[in-house]
Amino acid sequence: MVRHIKQPSVPFVHFIDTESIQVITIKGRAPSGASRFSVYLQHGAEAEPHEIAFVFDARFNFSGDHNKVVTNSKKGGAWGTEEHRNLPFPFHPDQDFKIKITVDDDSFKMKVNGEKFLEYEQKLSMKAINCIRIQNNIVIEEIKLK
Repeated sequence: MVRHIKQPSVPFVHFIDTESIQVITIKGRAPSGASRFSVYLQHGAEAEPHEIAFVFDARFNFSGDHNKVVTNSKKGGAWGTEEHRNLPFPFHPDQDFKIKITVDDDSFKMKVNGEKFLEYEQKLSMKAINCIRIQNNIVIEEIKLK
């Protein structure tokens, strides 16, 4: 079953069934002057849960990072080490983008605008993950859960 969510407000929090959802597609844009936007796959809807399987943080100008992608996870309430990715930064203020996250048994594979972008090794069981949260400086046009 495919679920389309059009123009949701931000922060966006939505419960998901990771046993049946393998692909999450986010169409959106970062507004002019954006400092960052973040995508979380986590357990529970709260802003600071104990279990986060995957955080994708696109940083335009945040915490000393400029046009950087940072990934991380949180297990048992403890953050892992931030992974500062030395990748070409594919996001630009006021330009549309499409992020596609594929959930595999052992990793998250991400494409941006149809191009392979990164892979993140799962550090906790996806069975515990039941929520997607998207926040900060992003305008979401559509989210597709498949």
